[in-house]
Amino acid sequence: MKSLAYYFTSQNPNEKILHIVHRHWFNMLVQYIPIVTLLCVMLLTFFMYPYIFASFAHDGARILFYFLQTFFLLFIWIYGFVIWFDYYLDIWIITTHRIVNVEQKGLFSRQVSELKFHQIQDVSTDVKGFFPTILNFGDITVQTAAEQSRFLFRSVGNPYKIKSEIMTLQKKRTNGHTTPTQQTNL
Repeated sequence: MKSLAYYFTSQNPNEKILHIVHRHWFNMLVQYIPIVTLLCVMLLTFFMYPYIFASFAHDGARILFYFLQTFFLLFIWIYGFVIWFDYYLDIWIITTHRIVNVEQKGLFSRQVSELKFHQIQDVSTDVKGFFPTILNFGDITVQTAAEQSRFLFRSVGNPYKIKSEIMTLQKKRTNGHTTPTQQTNL
């Protein structure tokens, strides 16, 4: 996975990637509804311009109207790109040893954090609402005792399956991992 190397450079040689989790597509669809609505309004005003603004029939007003339409279209396109960019680059990588959270914050800021399975204390899922229930997506919260006390997988598909896999991996890693205090007591 060559594209994954851009934001997952710390993969260990004996570590395998099990899942790459994105937010559910419905989350992005909901964010695009205002964009589609604005595009419909723009298209409607473009065709209705001669009828609604008949008093502004001179060339200067028409040029200003087309300039504003183009500027507004550019703004909508950039906003749509930022939504897609955030959706595509917000990922959670589940490996055999840990969970890596890559969160894109705007165009020029990215936060990468990781959580080893032996640090996990609790995993919970939260599926609220009609569409999340029907389409099977929701939030997964991973509680830890580490510096970052919780990881939040926002609006991911198959949350119960992912939770089950995380708990299985956590049990495997916890049974095979001993802390320094456990070693001294043995």
